[in-house]
Amino acid sequence: MHLTMFSLSSMQSNNIQTQSSSSLLINHHHQHNGFHHLTYVSIRPSPRIHHRLLFSPRAQIDNLTTTSNNNYVSIPSLDDNLSKLHKSSRSSSLSNIEESTSSHPLSSSNKLKIAIIGFGNFGQFIAKAFIKQGHIVLAHSRTDYSLMAQSLNVNFFKDPNDICEQHPDIILLCTSINSLERVICSLPIQKLKRNTLFVDVLSVKEFPKNIFLQSLPQEFDILCTHPMFGPTSGKDNWKGLPFMFDKVRIGQKESRINRVNNFINIFEKEGCRMVEMSCCEHDKYAAGSQFTTHTIGRLLQKLGPETTPINTKGYEKLLNLMENTTADSFDLYCGLFMYNNNSMEVLEKLDAALESLKRELFGKVLEKLEKKVEKESRLALPTPLAKNIEKLQVERKEEALS
Repeated sequence: MHLTMFSLSSMQSNNIQTQSSSSLLINHHHQHNGFHHLTYVSIRPSPRIHHRLLFSPRAQIDNLTTTSNNNYVSIPSLDDNLSKLHKSSRSSSLSNIEESTSSHPLSSSNKLKIAIIGFGNFGQFIAKAFIKQGHIVLAHSRTDYSLMAQSLNVNFFKDPNDICEQHPDIILLCTSINSLERVICSLPIQKLKRNTLFVDVLSVKEFPKNIFLQSLPQEFDILCTHPMFGPTSGKDNWKGLPFMFDKVRIGQKESRINRVNNFINIFEKEGCRMVEMSCCEHDKYAAGSQFTTHTIGRLLQKLGPETTPINTKGYEKLLNLMENTTADSFDLYCGLFMYNNNSMEVLEKLDAALESLKRELFGKVLEKLEKKVEKESRLALPTPLAKNIEKLQVERKEEALS
């Protein structure tokens, strides 16, 4: 390394200008032969937010070599140091994510710092389990839920920049299906740790999976989940309730594997029935189960059923189904239809099934009438039923002729 030797007696100026206002200044002062000798060493720190020097201040001082006889101080060349700092800064700037947030190792304990984005009914509902198990919970939402968060021992942040600067282990998206993409695009993800785990809890899975893969850098981990319950169905406990998950993209480091497993274990500890499957499989099953359930519940609402003094158990279950499904927003039902490619097929099958059931029912009635009932009795049937039977007779004759 090039070394520069100098002393004050050989300089015309009384001081050496530092290279920047943030430079580290080392003052070496002694008196020899009636002259006061001052030596200044300028060491510029890295411009990165780590504020790390190329060498530690201690190391820099240790590397200084003084010669008492000649009153000289030997230091590494500033040009050499600045050149190395420039190269370091240039290399670091290639990453859009702040290096300081990526260098923090994950906690070795099982405690997680979970940031809930979207602190509505479901976000509040799921946060209670996290808090109960001893995890740190942060929250952010467009609506100010500060008071609610305080009552749950959750730290609420109105500004998304502030919550990201807390460097949570997990970002948990509890938004509506329709707003997911907009919310992700609005998050300042450059302020997060590079290996942050992103999790969603939406009722459709292929859609958020694709949004995550398209929007998030490769360094982020992705877990798609669907707790198959909510504040109504899971109000007492979660025992036996299904929790679906798909580890879409998880880093190979043990700390990252442990983190995702710790999050999944939250639901297992609550007694959920754990179901690991792909997002594609989920959407296929969910269209036939969840979307069908919500559709029947919405149909019942349109019928306007009321409780009666002679309710059967089956009728009570239908009323409960209507209550549970309509407690969710219509936006959720719309999202189940729009963002699941299998939902249209299910809706068409439901429509065809109703027509098929009507034809089967009317056909059975017609068959019985033709065999056992006289013409006069058939005319005594309720007018709407008689008309439908006559229509069915015409259709059968046309089919026979064709």
